[in-house]
Amino acid sequence: MATKNLTEKSRATAIEATAKSGEFEYGVNYSISAGKLLRLQCTVNRVKKVDDREDRIYSGMMTLENTGSLTMSFPVNVEPAPHVAFLQTIIAEVKAEIQA
Repeated sequence: MATKNLTEKSRATAIEATAKSGEFEYGVNYSISAGKLLRLQCTVNRVKKVDDREDRIYSGMMTLENTGSLTMSFPVNVEPAPHVAFLQTIIAEVKAEIQA
């Protein structure tokens, strides 16, 4: 039998989800381990219907680390406040689901 070089320290579950609010779609990726939220990343896109298709226009990104650090990046023409507020509802929903 071959020698093992790796010793597993932890194992996490990755979840991918979407949420919609008005004309915006939020692509959410988060990981949990041992009942704790490790990281949550949210990409914001404005969805516009053009003829028979949907165009997605990048409108920002927000990341929450397990340390409580929230980083965000938005184009200069996008007001971040409503997206940060919606992110707080997403975070609360994720945390409630973890506790369930």
